[in-house]
Amino acid sequence: MPSDPIGRARRITSPDEAIGVYADWAASYDDDVFETLGFTGTDRIADLLADHLPGRDVPVLDLGCGTGAAGVRLRQHGFTMIDGIDISPQMLAVAAGKGVYRQLVVGDLTAPLPIAPASYGASVSAGTFTTGHVGPAALPGIVGVLAPGAVVAWVIGAASWPTFEQALASTPLEVVAATRERIWPGGDDEAIMLVARR
Repeated sequence: MPSDPIGRARRITSPDEAIGVYADWAASYDDDVFETLGFTGTDRIADLLADHLPGRDVPVLDLGCGTGAAGVRLRQHGFTMIDGIDISPQMLAVAAGKGVYRQLVVGDLTAPLPIAPASYGASVSAGTFTTGHVGPAALPGIVGVLAPGAVVAWVIGAASWPTFEQALASTPLEVVAATRERIWPGGDDEAIMLVARR
């Protein structure tokens, strides 16, 4: 990966490009993002889901699960039924090695999802709803796989938040909290930590 892997990822312009970028990055992703850069947003959003969802036997869908860091954190909180979906088979291979997911699916969140409607009682997502990745046009399909009463905890890039906020108003999701926070030591308050309930 180049010296600015985050910048490269945020400049992705197509699903095919995303597959290529993450195929190249999968092996070093955890070291680059969590060890070198010190990103904390993934743990934070998983903690928020745990705070707002008292039951631990609810099926949780990790959107854009990547190498599985959110799944690891959710398992630490006692969640037992965690599934992940990601566009990159290489990232999913890393996630599978962590042993915390019930099921991992290769899928493009901007396309129809290979998931039955109303399958999940919760969803977590970090690093997916941001520039170069998944925009608000994907929300109807994503919301469709959530059961009534489902709780979501998603990191949304602050630059993308105005369009997401507008799109959320047309979904059954009711915003519980949306706070702007820093997600890594060298960054600005560049992320919205969204908690919502269907």
